[in-house]
Amino acid sequence: MKLNLRKWMKLFGTTIIIGAIVTVIGSVCIQLFNPDFREVEASGWLSYILMMALIGMTFGAFAHMGFFAYLMLNYIARSIFKRPYSWVAIQGFIALFVLVEIGYWTYDTNFPDAMFWLLPLALIFVSTLVAWMKVRQTSSGAWIPTIFFLIAITVMESIPVFKLGDISSLLYQLIPIFVCNAYQIMQLHKILAKSPEASPVVKLAK
Repeated sequence: MKLNLRKWMKLFGTTIIIGAIVTVIGSVCIQLFNPDFREVEASGWLSYILMMALIGMTFGAFAHMGFFAYLMLNYIARSIFKRPYSWVAIQGFIALFVLVEIGYWTYDTNFPDAMFWLLPLALIFVSTLVAWMKVRQTSSGAWIPTIFFLIAITVMESIPVFKLGDISSLLYQLIPIFVCNAYQIMQLHKILAKSPEASPVVKLAK
């Protein structure tokens, strides 16, 4: 099976829908604890949900752009580095560097005090969990690339909200983008080939 426009558009459409759903659920759950929203009429809630859905679709589209950029980067890097483990090692180093950068960006800022260690720890935990599921469906070579994509690319796509110093804004954007990226990386090998050995193109998913 080869990647065609229909499969790519299906992946894109599903990704933006997931972005909308996650954003709506997350924002509504947060606003339920906001006293100002308890007196809002149904029409107000409907407008708010619609607005959040549109924002979530934007997050999904943004995540898909990052996903496509990573595939191109991966393809170019594989042609540059003749030894596969060199590119894998670089991805691992970059992922570690990004985690350190998160601590630097959030330490002694408007973010909660524990944010500088809690957020990197949470990211590496959930990324490792997704990578474990990816490895079960493909091969052990998917560990580092999956973790790199979920950490480095997700954080890169969320850099603007890191600068705001607001925890709510960060979670609003970071969580939907991460979920969209996790979905995309878990679907890649499925839309490229029936099995990891079926096509050389599927190596992009590992």
